[in-house]
Amino acid sequence: MREYMETTETAAAFLAALGKALTVRQGEDADLAEIVCQHILTAAPAASCVQQALEAITALAEQRASPPIAHADG
Repeated sequence: MREYMETTETAAAFLAALGKALTVRQGEDADLAEIVCQHILTAAPAASCVQQALEAITALAEQRASPPIAHADG
């Protein structure tokens, strides 16, 4: 994390750089990282940011747990 602090000047810029690094890092769950960046890694997170992140994570988990729907031809 030190490399991000040296190249950025503001907290918002630091968090944006950190979030970008998390979403493109190999072996990381990019969808989950995006949720964390959107709701928690912001300079001014909402008072309900944890609840919002939890709802987004739950929706992602439900989407991933649902089997794809097979469409019959004809």
